[in-house]
Amino acid sequence: MTEESFIEALCARVPHGPLPFGPGDDAALLRSAPGDRSRVVTTDAYVEGVHFLRSHPPAWLAEKLLAANLADVGAMGAVAEAYTLAACLPGETPDRWWAAFCDGLGVASRRAGVEVVGGDITASPGGVVLSMTAWGSLDPGTLLTRQGGRPGDLLMVMGSPGLSRAGWDQWEGMANQDWGLEPPDGLNPGLLAHLRPRPDLDAGPWALAHGAHAAMDLSDGLARDGARLAKASGVDLVVSVDALPPLPASVELDLAGRLAGGEEHELLSLAPPSCRASFEARGFAVIGEAVEASHAPTIRWTQGGKLLALSPRTYEHF
Repeated sequence: MTEESFIEALCARVPHGPLPFGPGDDAALLRSAPGDRSRVVTTDAYVEGVHFLRSHPPAWLAEKLLAANLADVGAMGAVAEAYTLAACLPGETPDRWWAAFCDGLGVASRRAGVEVVGGDITASPGGVVLSMTAWGSLDPGTLLTRQGGRPGDLLMVMGSPGLSRAGWDQWEGMANQDWGLEPPDGLNPGLLAHLRPRPDLDAGPWALAHGAHAAMDLSDGLARDGARLAKASGVDLVVSVDALPPLPASVELDLAGRLAGGEEHELLSLAPPSCRASFEARGFAVIGEAVEASHAPTIRWTQGGKLLALSPRTYEHF
């Protein structure tokens, strides 16, 4: 089974509200009393061996887990408020590892203006499993979802797609089975982007306030998440690979890796051309546009104005 098929099976059997009040976006919108601020909530799990290796520096792992959750909240246009944390830890977990994890989480929480309000800690018979539920609020009647894109919108992105993937390619060859109590030496921008991402968590609320029609968190790669955005908005996305923000000079990654790689946790958005100047001033890069869907909504890759036959191999959880 695939991630999507698991979600479909869940939604077919468990009560849930229609979009945008239920599954299908970066976060779920909770119903609120008239006049109250709306709230969105999201949950993300990190499993050792699937999402991270044991040698990942624990302070940075905490920052990454928080960033992944807060990016989902921000992608809906909400301002993050608080979170809960569940941790399943093997009996041999060093006290220093957990202390460093908590130190990193504290630093990242203060920087983001959020606090932990509860959770659970239990033993794990295998590896480390971490799960976080985060939420935030926004003005009633406002919301940024994947569904609002329109033909003519510009496709814009924060950050550099593929940078974290380049870091993973390097980290996979460096990591060992030891508990990563301290960060390694000699980190380049790719390794930092993978081990300690610092996405712009204010980009979503800003984009909502400045005219974006649709947006989502770029966590599973431009190819996969772009396809999700296209499908939700019912448009084709024409993406110029020439327009991708350049990677730092010290980072190497081929085009397929750039399009398939994920974990940037930056914002991918659709906004009308009239917003271009303000979005570019904010740090967004225009990488394409939305057009009428030719058949099933999809992504069309171009280079030098010509269509490319590309099928980037994206990450699959199963």
